[in-house]
Amino acid sequence: MRNKIGLCYIGYLSTRASSSSSPSSSAAKKRHPSGTRPPRPPFYRSTHPYIPLGTKLDEFPNAGETDGSGPRLYDYWKVGEMVRQLPTVSEKIDFVNPYERPWTKFEEKWDHHPPLIPPRKAWNVFPIPKYFDSLDFYKYITKTRVIDGMDICYRDLNPPTNSFEVSRINLTLDFTKEKNTFLLRNVVDAAVSVMSRNVHQLHDCNVIISYFPRCESFWIRSGFRFLYDSDREPDKVEDIRRKRRFPGDDIRQLGELAFVLRDDLVVQVRDKQPLTPVFPFSDEEELFYDVLYAPQIFNLLVDDQPLWQCPGYEPDCGDPNKFGRVAFKDITPIWNFCDWWKVDGEEKEQVVRDCLTATSVVSLFSWLNGQAHALGHTQYTDIEQPLVSQLVLSDGQNFFFALAQLNTIAINVDGFINDRCNVCYVEGPFRLYDIYQEKEEKFLYFEGGKQIEGLNPHILQRLLQMFIRD
Repeated sequence: MRNKIGLCYIGYLSTRASSSSSPSSSAAKKRHPSGTRPPRPPFYRSTHPYIPLGTKLDEFPNAGETDGSGPRLYDYWKVGEMVRQLPTVSEKIDFVNPYERPWTKFEEKWDHHPPLIPPRKAWNVFPIPKYFDSLDFYKYITKTRVIDGMDICYRDLNPPTNSFEVSRINLTLDFTKEKNTFLLRNVVDAAVSVMSRNVHQLHDCNVIISYFPRCESFWIRSGFRFLYDSDREPDKVEDIRRKRRFPGDDIRQLGELAFVLRDDLVVQVRDKQPLTPVFPFSDEEELFYDVLYAPQIFNLLVDDQPLWQCPGYEPDCGDPNKFGRVAFKDITPIWNFCDWWKVDGEEKEQVVRDCLTATSVVSLFSWLNGQAHALGHTQYTDIEQPLVSQLVLSDGQNFFFALAQLNTIAINVDGFINDRCNVCYVEGPFRLYDIYQEKEEKFLYFEGGKQIEGLNPHILQRLLQMFIRD
């Protein structure tokens, strides 16, 4: 793995590259014409902000060289050019993989050798947030904006729910004896059996259902150069290279942190054909830069395990079902977190909704990011068309729905304008039933202040809509 480090650095000229320290700086908003080669920076320009020496040559420096964004953009373009020349998907993923193996005991005992640089690690994003106010941070590291409501995603889809409700009642009766994970698996089986006769997308030859799949993904997010700022002497420009590298960052201290999510999905349904995007590439942003803190604030831990892209299958396994349709995830631990955070009443409802939204944002982004890499795209080449997947969060009684559209994964470098922004539609949580009469074996739910026998039809309809959506 360390042999590829020399390739990524592209000699001395193209390796010393950096992103701008502030998203709002003027030099960071230089638009470069697509399809053209960026200018090659001179060898004496650093990736860090340039300090003029007072000579005539430094009287009118280039804006891109002043803040270091010029060399970094050239490095970004050069790495993307090298990635496109690799023949297989696994080689592309391995080339852009930021993982660095730890030093062996023999290497650490080398004599007459400079101190070894600690290997780069990634920040482990938990499947369910372990901090009550992490939504805005998760939205930033995935460059995703959240939209409430999902009716726009399922226009003219009105599947019948009568037969599905009968199967669902039987499954819910079993839920009192079985775990929630088995319940979600049975929900998928019931939905497929009910709709597969009339919906050709759900035939056995078109979709594949995976139980407890391996779904993990890594990505790099820029914009963390502020972690090297110091308030001790604000008038003095400090040499950033003399400071200690922040965990997860590049060796050049670019403020580009690596993240990894090893998701814990119960069921995953994949299709041979991608889902239809809700709209073309989005250019609207809903990011808050004032929520940027060190990842430790949000209870993220440093992970030293090898990184890989696996959206439910290996990239070079030859599986034709490469596009995710819908996934189910258990959210039972979230109630234990609420007891730990000591939230009650309306505050608890808001905290639960924010945690469910954050879970949907990061889970769908990780899943779609893995799909994009399995298709041959990387953060240095970006995707060519939007990707869409759906997610259902449930503890057996409460259901939360989400649909995400991946518009870009080129979020690892600052210094150029990227108009694309990912989008996540969320809805819920809804209760499948409010009262269960054990003697009469009846389910009751409240609607408009009235008790109605049966299960919540909105949840049943939304579940079927996710399976039959094109």
